[in-house]
Amino acid sequence: MPMIERLPDWEQRLHDYVASLEGSSFRWGELDCALFAAGAVLAQTGVDLAAAYRGRYTTARGSVRALRRLGAGTLEATIAAALPAVAPAFARRGDVVMSDGIAGVCLGPRAIFVGEVDGTPGWVTVERASWVNAWSVG
Repeated sequence: MPMIERLPDWEQRLHDYVASLEGSSFRWGELDCALFAAGAVLAQTGVDLAAAYRGRYTTARGSVRALRRLGAGTLEATIAAALPAVAPAFARRGDVVMSDGIAGVCLGPRAIFVGEVDGTPGWVTVERASWVNAWSVG
């Protein structure tokens, strides 16, 4: 697992990253849950955990193939191979979290996710009680 540390101005960088995506739409391989969470890590640390995945898929099936070929097999296992796990109750702002198989970013008591919910793509906030995994970003 690589040693990743947050930059001194990580909070502003995280804010700017999320704000820069306001109004953006879900797109496999461009702005899906995994690339959104990886983009938040990149903004906070300068380390792009998803560099090998960018531009490699455009569908849900393609994302699964990319995780099998380039990652640890699943999204959860791939994140776990890159970041140390923490209990969801101890996740802090900027950490990566997971709910219903979708990766998102902790913003305090809620996390923001980009994904498809009930077949509709978009931005979703999920309360901490629904998170099943969390990983520390530095």
